[in-house]
Amino acid sequence: MWSPSGERRFRPWLGAVCLSGSVALVLSGSPPYTQTGAVEVYLSTVATEGIACPNVADKLPDIPAAAKAEVDRNLAQLDKQLQEANDRLATSEGQGGPNFVQNAILGPLADKRAAAIDRIAIAIGRVAERPTGLDDLATCSLGDSAAPSQEATPTDQATPSDQATPPEQTTAPPPTGSATPEPSGGQAAQTIVCPNVADKLSDVPAAAKAEVDRNLAQLDKQLQEANDRLATSEGQGGPNFIQNAILGPLADKRAAAIDRIAIAIGRVAERPTGLDDLATCSLGDSAQNSADSGPSAEDYVDIRDVPKAEQPEAGENASTGTYASQCGTNRDGHSNTDNLILAPGMSDGAQLRQDYVGNMSTDAFSTNESLAAADTTCRTRDDRSAYFWPTLRVRGSDDESAAQGDTDSVGAPVQPTSVKLEYRGNLTSEVTAAPRFLRMISGDARAASNGAENARPTFTCTGFTDRLTDKYPICPSGSDLVRVFDMPSCWDGQNLDSADHRTHLVFPDETGACPSGTEAVPQLRMTLTYDNVPTSGDVPFAVDAFASEQNDPSTDHAGAIGVMSHRLMNTVVRCINNGKNC
Repeated sequence: MWSPSGERRFRPWLGAVCLSGSVALVLSGSPPYTQTGAVEVYLSTVATEGIACPNVADKLPDIPAAAKAEVDRNLAQLDKQLQEANDRLATSEGQGGPNFVQNAILGPLADKRAAAIDRIAIAIGRVAERPTGLDDLATCSLGDSAAPSQEATPTDQATPSDQATPPEQTTAPPPTGSATPEPSGGQAAQTIVCPNVADKLSDVPAAAKAEVDRNLAQLDKQLQEANDRLATSEGQGGPNFIQNAILGPLADKRAAAIDRIAIAIGRVAERPTGLDDLATCSLGDSAQNSADSGPSAEDYVDIRDVPKAEQPEAGENASTGTYASQCGTNRDGHSNTDNLILAPGMSDGAQLRQDYVGNMSTDAFSTNESLAAADTTCRTRDDRSAYFWPTLRVRGSDDESAAQGDTDSVGAPVQPTSVKLEYRGNLTSEVTAAPRFLRMISGDARAASNGAENARPTFTCTGFTDRLTDKYPICPSGSDLVRVFDMPSCWDGQNLDSADHRTHLVFPDETGACPSGTEAVPQLRMTLTYDNVPTSGDVPFAVDAFASEQNDPSTDHAGAIGVMSHRLMNTVVRCINNGKNC
């Protein structure tokens, strides 16, 4: 409260002083107190514990002027998060079981700190070298108020003799009140349901699409983590546990991601309104949600009912040769949930499992330099390209999946029995060499939400490869499931990537010609064949997908980063332009 002299006082409470993400001293009880300037700091007489967090500000390099405002905002956010956590600690005494503090307070605090710290690193990385080693600063712990946290530096300790910082930055506010009652019903019979954000966005400007996609992926990740926590917390906590430990923190994280989406769009177009209401989630009936999610019988089609695709004829100047790169079938088990193209630097950015062949080091944190130095599964060592696609999963094999520690609502992961990587020519012209480290994307992982603009049919069956479908195919007896990914092949001649990851490399038109202003480069076709996948029965298989996409077959997609040596790329070009099959 405010004193008549304008000084700001805080009622006694169990909490901690925080400075730019760090804790100094736990406060509680009643006077005696000491005064420094306009700040009155109550000395602890009752409390024995408070939350202690590593200092983030002290670990930062010199902050560029262009990043300072954003860094300061997120340092302030770290302070706010810590204050809120200490509020919750002060009002939760006696609640929950032995894991209550970790699940309801420290765990959610670490999640929110990790997001703020990541935003700090991104802000600096836009204009200077991105700082490393900050991830370790997200986790906080309970500390003894009798002594300053070992993680806090002496200059962070809020003692009467050395603190002259304004009270808003040195003293956490008093408790803000009781938590909202938990919705009725047990955790085991329910799951978390959140409003769909992607559906509420109109056309996203190309300049904002990459950042919007990153944050939509973050929303999916947050929901998945919350449902994971819900599934493992049955029987824990008191009547407010789910609201305090899961739904409340989830709403906070969603609000931050939604705000970043609005800001990204607002930089280049009119900022969308009304998105704030989409942050809050609720508990729903898991049986109903299960029935409403995942593929259905309507997502499958008999391949014999799919019409044959019409192919344009090659012109007299066509480049008709091919070059095959043999890189195996992912028998080494190189898989992760990252996407270096769409979500670089974001662990679990793909929000679905990806399988790889070729470069053996690919993950969210790979760089051009690390890719060039890595080993490869390709027979030709000069091909260190990264080739990847979403994992295919088979239903009815949950026991096997559980044994592998990789359960999923769709089923167990299966690998293709053959992977054919073929570089092809252009129907109207010769091809030129593609640049090293060129990023390639085919299809749209969010096609069910975004619409079919960037979706591509990928499914077929052996013996029927002249027809492709954007549904899951039912293959006749003796025919195997096939996925075919054609990459765009008309390069703008300048960029290895673009803001939307598409405009730098586009597809030929319906005649096979490249649009004006682009040049034809070798087109990569990835053909995956599965002789170990059942293609009959109810929803027998599906691809991994964002939770919001419900394993829709139209979301199938693939990506590649070309890391061929210049010598090998020149060989590819010669083979194609000379009509040879190499």
